[in-house]
Amino acid sequence: MRSGEVKRRTNETDIAVSLTIDGTGKAEIATGVGFFDHMLDLFARHALIDLKVVVKGDTHIDDHHSVEDAGIALGEALKQALGDKKGIRRYADVHLPMDEALTRVAVDVSGRPFLVFRTAFEAQKIGTFDTELVREFFQAFAINAGLTLHVETLYGDNAHHIAESCFKGLARALRQALEVDPREGGRVPSTKGAL
Repeated sequence: MRSGEVKRRTNETDIAVSLTIDGTGKAEIATGVGFFDHMLDLFARHALIDLKVVVKGDTHIDDHHSVEDAGIALGEALKQALGDKKGIRRYADVHLPMDEALTRVAVDVSGRPFLVFRTAFEAQKIGTFDTELVREFFQAFAINAGLTLHVETLYGDNAHHIAESCFKGLARALRQALEVDPREGGRVPSTKGAL
């Protein structure tokens, strides 16, 4: 069972994350940030990762710490669940349409964290959610999971659709990259022998 569990407590947030990579997409999300809950719920569903995220954060200030710290904890839990990464496909990419928006996501489960994020939002808010927090989440998640992650929205107008295409694109790319490849025969997918 490829599972991970992380508890993270700071002066700003108290977070518990658990996930199972080989799940069915079941999600229990309670971050105190409604739009972010929606994004994590659809992430779990499209990645087929069972995910539980509970965040108690200083949302009376704003949502930044809750979103960023959830990304850190989720990344750490995924890294834990992957272990030595033996047998995974490692690479994947997807073009994800969401109505008028189209986002390309490419991932390498490399152990070398890097984010390229080429997505712009004309609107500063989706409801009460700051759109700049989408990048903050992706940065925290990629760095702590050890992913090389490229996210580029090729076009789109509606901020909700753009954000959703990013999260669904990440989910679908990860779903492929984390699959066990029977042809690998349990090897680490690298000439180095380690990721």
